[in-house]
Amino acid sequence: MKKYIIYISIPKKHIIEVFKFKTPNFIKKIQEIYTNGEVQPLKIIKKKNILYAGVRKPSRIITYKIKKNGILKKITEIKTIGNPNHFSIDKKKKYLFNSSYGGNSISCHLLNKHSIPSKVFKTKSNISGCHCSVIDEKNKILFFTSLLSDKIFIYSIKNIKKLFNKKIKKIQCSNKCGPRHVTIDRKKKYLYVINELKNSISVWKIQDILNKKKIKKIQTKKIIKKKLNKKWAADIHFSRCGNFLYASERINNSISLFKVKKKTGKIKLIKVYKTEKQPRSFKIDKKGRYLMVCGEKSNSVTIYFINKRNGFLKKIKKFSTIKEPLWIEILKLI
Repeated sequence: MKKYIIYISIPKKHIIEVFKFKTPNFIKKIQEIYTNGEVQPLKIIKKKNILYAGVRKPSRIITYKIKKNGILKKITEIKTIGNPNHFSIDKKKKYLFNSSYGGNSISCHLLNKHSIPSKVFKTKSNISGCHCSVIDEKNKILFFTSLLSDKIFIYSIKNIKKLFNKKIKKIQCSNKCGPRHVTIDRKKKYLYVINELKNSISVWKIQDILNKKKIKKIQTKKIIKKKLNKKWAADIHFSRCGNFLYASERINNSISLFKVKKKTGKIKLIKVYKTEKQPRSFKIDKKGRYLMVCGEKSNSVTIYFINKRNGFLKKIKKFSTIKEPLWIEILKLI
């Protein structure tokens, strides 16, 4: 029987909850670990059995060792710049990037051979509302968002010693769209940006971004058809096969399913699922079997089974958490 460990950050209680999941009838809490501050983003390096937690007041990164049973043991704690909103790690596992919305910055920490971060190596400031970053599959380009200035910044990480020193190339997005999170397709050709303030996804061709002066997006698509008084899109992830894209919206309390046209990179809205209340974060496991979504205002998590043929979601379990779960990570035990 395959076993999964689910890690959930609870900022208001300064806790990471840890659950073991075997079947829809077996979900058990196995740990609550105190973080001594508001814990938000979580990030796992599976091969090293490491979990990073971004903590606020003061701004820190806590590194935990993941034991064989999924239990966390604190290894170290280090200061970072700006309250953490999102972590990304390059493909060679050498650098950890902390995007800070409130700090209007993105910071880089070097990782040693044990994946332990050092003090802040480089920081780029004046990135208004920096919410997320992603590294391309070739491990050459760092993309990061500026939600409040409607920009996506592009920087080469080839020479890390000069990181952020030069003028950074950027994409100017639509006015007041609020680019929040970004992801890249499995074919490594297209960049997908979820726009928080417009409830939309914009698609860009990476080759055009890197090589052309005038960059035109391929497409912008609404994530729901319903008209809302307020728009509040949140998270975005690809299915493991790359054929489907999912996006969450926090006013409509929904997860949207898109079909991806691999030849063009364009997306088509297929279905919208009602889900947890205020679904700020969701995650898909590495095998692409399950999608798990946190309800920040419903104080619970819903687990869906993903139909690999058509991307459809089937609700299989809902379980309670401590108040206001925010971030979720999934680990499959060997």
